[in-house]
Amino acid sequence: MHVYLFSPIPYSFLHQRPQKIADQFAARSCPVTFIEPCGLTEYLAGRKKGLIRLACFSIVFQVLGLLALVFPALGAKPRPRRRSGHPVPGIRSVSMPIVVPINRVDSPFIERLNAAVYRQTLRWRVFRRMEEDEQSVALVENPYWGSILRKGDFAKVAYDCLDEISLFSGRASSERFTEYERQVLQLADAVFVTAERLEEDLKSKGIGPAPVRVPNGVDYEWFRRRAKEEPMPADIQKIKRPVIGYMGILRDWFDYDLVGVLAREAPELSFVMVGPLDFEHRIAHLRGIPNLYWLGRKEYRDVPQYIDAFDVCVIPFRSGKISMTTNPVKVFEYFALGKPVVSTPLFELKTFSDQGLLRLGESKEAFATAIRQSLSESGPEKAGKREEVARQYSWRELTGRMMSTIIASPGRQ
Repeated sequence: MHVYLFSPIPYSFLHQRPQKIADQFAARSCPVTFIEPCGLTEYLAGRKKGLIRLACFSIVFQVLGLLALVFPALGAKPRPRRRSGHPVPGIRSVSMPIVVPINRVDSPFIERLNAAVYRQTLRWRVFRRMEEDEQSVALVENPYWGSILRKGDFAKVAYDCLDEISLFSGRASSERFTEYERQVLQLADAVFVTAERLEEDLKSKGIGPAPVRVPNGVDYEWFRRRAKEEPMPADIQKIKRPVIGYMGILRDWFDYDLVGVLAREAPELSFVMVGPLDFEHRIAHLRGIPNLYWLGRKEYRDVPQYIDAFDVCVIPFRSGKISMTTNPVKVFEYFALGKPVVSTPLFELKTFSDQGLLRLGESKEAFATAIRQSLSESGPEKAGKREEVARQYSWRELTGRMMSTIIASPGRQ
């Protein structure tokens, strides 16, 4: 089985669900082609030669995409090549060209053009490398690919529903992205969801196979080993304790105002935010708070050491659709190291709250109180219970569940 994973984020970005799933399939001797959006920031940070190569590559496929809009036959899948032997198991990344960000504009034409460009990239960089009788599986993690993939492109299609549709559509039309998701579901031989509300939503659509719940997880043993064997990073080592920490992406779902209020009202605590920030203006008004630290993006190999330096871990997300549908990876990473956790009310975390493993703060006052209470809850008994939960959410076991479901699906193509 060769897995073609259509990821919403580059492989070199923070290791989240797409990368962990790819790693686990590769570990099971399944070759993985990781199809990712253009990591433009990665190129900008690199050498000039790589940026020039990316620009030329993108121009070529923009031209091919425009031609495909005029001559639809150019979008057909080419014939597979003759089998030349089993590919070496591993992960091969295929980056898409530069396009207008599909979630930044509300334009049907731009979305059609992007789809044509992506389709041409698949024809030349993916389909032409496929072999006869290859047991190909498309694992789709962004509904936009519903506008691009066609019946017969792959032996099987699996849809991995990560989040509520609005997180993918952004400023673009949610209605069109809902239609793209419907198209993916029509192609799908297996459907996975990360959260209960997502499962309910897909069931209500009545399209495709019944969803299988596969929540997020953690590399438990690796996390424990890294935290134990590696030293505390220098930039957090010098920060005064106790440390209230967040590890993860900083985007529009993060409650910046809540963090600002907490830091101002508790000057004796250090609030440390670790992770990539999409726009600097989001925190411009918070830069002057002396006990609020923004440490930026860190390599995944260093994530356990930072979390291990936190006295209390937080998940300060805004209320709204994301609070009802997100199943945060970070809670399992926090639990792997036995850390106390305080979160805004996320539906998927209610079970852990009911078990006394974390606290939910429904208001700024309640969140602040929960942090102070959690500072005294780092003892071995509660830490052990959290670690046991993390052990049960192993990426290896979760990906094994996905693999078994895909293999058992009859395939309708």
